[in-house]
Amino acid sequence: MVLRSMCARMMGVVGAVLLITLMMGIGRADAWWDAKWQFRKKVAFDTTDKGANLKDSLSDAAVLVRLHSGNFAFDNAAKDGSDIRFVTADDKSPLKFHIEKYDPKQGIALVWVKAPKVTGSNNQDSIWLYYGNSSVSGIQEAGGTYDTAQALVYHLSETEGSPKDATAYANHASSFAGSLATPSLIGNGASFKGGQQKIVVKPSPSLNFAKGFTFSTWIKIDQPQSGARLFSWEQGPQALVVGIEGDKPFLRVASNGKPAVSAAATTALTMKAWHHVAVSVEPNKRMSLYLDGKEASSANLAGDLPAPAADIALGASFVGDMDEIQIANVARPGAWFAAAVAGQGQDGKLTTCMQEESGKESESLTIRLIKVTARSITFDGWLVIGLCTLMLFMAAGVFISKFNRIQRIKKGNESFLESFNHLHDPLELDQQNEDFEESNLFRIYQSGYDRIANWAEKQGKQKEDVTLTTSAMNIFRAALDRSNSEELKKMNAWMIVLTLGISGGPFLGLLGTVWGVMNTFASLAESGEANLSAIAPGVASALACTMFGLFVAIPALFAYSFLVLHMKNLNVETRHFMEEYALRVEGFHGEEGS
Repeated sequence: MVLRSMCARMMGVVGAVLLITLMMGIGRADAWWDAKWQFRKKVAFDTTDKGANLKDSLSDAAVLVRLHSGNFAFDNAAKDGSDIRFVTADDKSPLKFHIEKYDPKQGIALVWVKAPKVTGSNNQDSIWLYYGNSSVSGIQEAGGTYDTAQALVYHLSETEGSPKDATAYANHASSFAGSLATPSLIGNGASFKGGQQKIVVKPSPSLNFAKGFTFSTWIKIDQPQSGARLFSWEQGPQALVVGIEGDKPFLRVASNGKPAVSAAATTALTMKAWHHVAVSVEPNKRMSLYLDGKEASSANLAGDLPAPAADIALGASFVGDMDEIQIANVARPGAWFAAAVAGQGQDGKLTTCMQEESGKESESLTIRLIKVTARSITFDGWLVIGLCTLMLFMAAGVFISKFNRIQRIKKGNESFLESFNHLHDPLELDQQNEDFEESNLFRIYQSGYDRIANWAEKQGKQKEDVTLTTSAMNIFRAALDRSNSEELKKMNAWMIVLTLGISGGPFLGLLGTVWGVMNTFASLAESGEANLSAIAPGVASALACTMFGLFVAIPALFAYSFLVLHMKNLNVETRHFMEEYALRVEGFHGEEGS
């Protein structure tokens, strides 16, 4: 009764688990946004201490989603990214987004998505990324990616012409002097060399800062600045300036008839490193300067913001690189800049792309990652892998050949010994038997037989009637030893290939790894940037060489050990036969036997 009760309970638990699993499977199938899209990937937001470390929540913020060959299967999406879609976590509402860069050859994509909500101190928020539908065209909407307060966004991703505004307000640059297509933190950026180089923006209704002002950008400088203006809107006594003096950013606001109010950072900028500089100004309240997502300085502002009739200048007298310039006509909270640094910076702690899911059967994650690694392997890596593969095929060929030879020898030895053991005279074996052709014992037998036949011929006797002296028996045994040595040479031929595979394969793979890592760091040193998405493909490529080296060494080691064991057994059997053969010949044809 107790056993029956336990079985009933166990069946109940199993049934409940199966039911829950089935319901989860049905829920997942029903949750798929559109069956026409084959693949999807969850993009999770982490604002906890382990992620972006945001305490306050944000809504309708444009979040950067970085895709690279390590977290996205470019082969499963359209070549131009036109089938990419973003959907809310409940799989119901498509989200506005636009692509700044999409390059499957380089394995990089930069996509800006309007996130409905990013909750502070939370890691449960997420959105869905869908792709894998060749029948659709792109529906990007750059303007819809931003809220109505976002007045200007320059990605600086253009390769020629003037910077273009990504918002719906189209506050494009009226003139530009500087360099575009500069490798930057987020795709490409712009470089300025001071002097007259700058971006000029004409005033517009959307660039009205009566209710507040927010400016942010990424910068990298190689030298201290002198009067650099990241943002400047100045005319006479009115001025709204965000700049750098020496190596410290500052904010200055001056209105008609009122003293200028300034806020300067006390922390110096690190040379040749990217920094996020942002300001938030609320009229009649407060103005704050942020450096790398943290408030660096602040001041009370008693009065309205100025409204000069002059043009807005970006990057005037600035020497360095700029990327991702954003201007809003409201005062953004501090969490906005912390999220920007965490989401746009090199660490990318705000967003995480989870494992790919498929709407129907497709290749496994392991196969996809292998393809990703294969695409990252450089020429020198393929050269080493090619050599390792050649060694592997040679080792496999030697193993198969030796294994087949050993099996044939064993079969031939069985037939030979069956006949030899039934002989009265050890020299009366039928040597025309084709079953003995593969037997090494038969070939050793023949060498001894031939030696006795030659000795008997010299004595003028038939081999059946010959009586072997001690000297003749020594010659007979020497013939057996020589024949055995020749058989061992044949058996050991080409075994050096397996030895080289065992000892040389790992070192050859290590050579490719060191070479690949050296090239990876050399390219990083040349570009001046270092981040995980840039390093990971090169390191994966380098480690692939080590893996192929082990692919050679491990099977070669097993094959070598297997063959050596069987060859030792054959050698033991051969030595026993030689002793028995010599003793039987001596007993039948020796002086004492006669």
